Amino acid sequence: MKFFRKMKFICMVLLFCSVFVIPCLAEPSDICIPMQASATAQAHMCIDDNLVATYVSGSNPSAIRVYNTDMTLYRSISLTNDTMNIESLEITDGRVYYTEYDTTKFYESRTKTVYEYDMATENRRIIYSTGFYNNIESRVTDIVGDGKHVVLREDSGGDDLILHTLSTGTNNKIFRSKDKIQGLAIDGDRIVWGCDRTDREPGREVHVYTISTGEDDIIPESMSIRTWGWSDISGDEVVWSRSAEEPDISSGYPSLVTAGGEIMLTNLSTGMTCSLETLSAPSAPYISGNTVIYVKKPKVDYDNPDNGTIRVYDIGTGIFSEIASDVAGITDFDNGLALWHRYSPRSDWLTAISGTIPAVTSTAPTETETQASPANPFMAIVALTTGIACYVTVLRRW
Repeated sequence: MKFFRKMKFICMVLLFCSVFVIPCLAEPSDICIPMQASATAQAHMCIDDNLVATYVSGSNPSAIRVYNTDMTLYRSISLTNDTMNIESLEITDGRVYYTEYDTTKFYESRTKTVYEYDMATENRRIIYSTGFYNNIESRVTDIVGDGKHVVLREDSGGDDLILHTLSTGTNNKIFRSKDKIQGLAIDGDRIVWGCDRTDREPGREVHVYTISTGEDDIIPESMSIRTWGWSDISGDEVVWSRSAEEPDISSGYPSLVTAGGEIMLTNLSTGMTCSLETLSAPSAPYISGNTVIYVKKPKVDYDNPDNGTIRVYDIGTGIFSEIASDVAGITDFDNGLALWHRYSPRSDWLTAISGTIPAVTSTAPTETETQASPANPFMAIVALTTGIACYVTVLRRW
């Protein structure tokens, strides 16, 4: 009889461990994106509507691969041929936008073509093209889109912003900067970016452009020698970054890298700007809904760039939290899903702010190459120890 009682409680302990220990060992907190990129390869990656679009230069065959959140293959989009490469990539509202060019042609004679690929209809069309003029090879190095509009950043000896309207197929130049434009983003009727100050004073500034009115506003607090220009927008909230202190200008230009970082948040409806956090190293922030994320590092370390964690700030509650570790930088952020990367070795990851990756409902062909980050050994040990302790206590009572 005692044997059967012991067996009964052994089964209970095994059940306890199966509930607590096995999930600790099996549940992934981060999903590795199956994008094989060397340290020197140019990699593109972005996310929208729970789909991750990726491309690696030199891939064979030459194709953009779109994954579900569990890293099963949703769609493979072939380039024109295997000699093609891309220099920018965007996924939004069921469409993929990319800039394609032929690597076998000399830069003086090759055309950079911006395509729109509709994943529902599998139709592909050209929305913009550029080439070599005024002794400059023009490049479309950034694409962002939302709803009715797509914005292209064209590098042609300065940076132009081209607004493409889907309904009319028209392209209009809305801004030009003699310097590089950073932090280009769009949400609904507004576009944000950072660039050199238009009043010719030292430093940079963050612009907020309203598409429906054509009005170009500048966040007053951003007009500073401390401003980086990285920015992002969601609804009425704009997040942007600046250095934590006045930069060193002994070399004749501001050196922001050694001046730390500060994450700023501007509410467009109230006009109020506040500082979220001061950092030891610069960081590019992202925003989606009421959530702001950015990488926090103890210092700038070129020998070990994977020394950061992802800071998460909830605007509604004012609460900070952290996800992921050994982070080099963030690639994109949408709908509670963060894309980020490491350099040693190069790897790209998907992490849900909530800790739960959305379920996949796609019926598209699948291809599984999922990798999960290691389990938390501390939690596994705690669960196993608790199970054993419960078992020993029961035996003593008998």
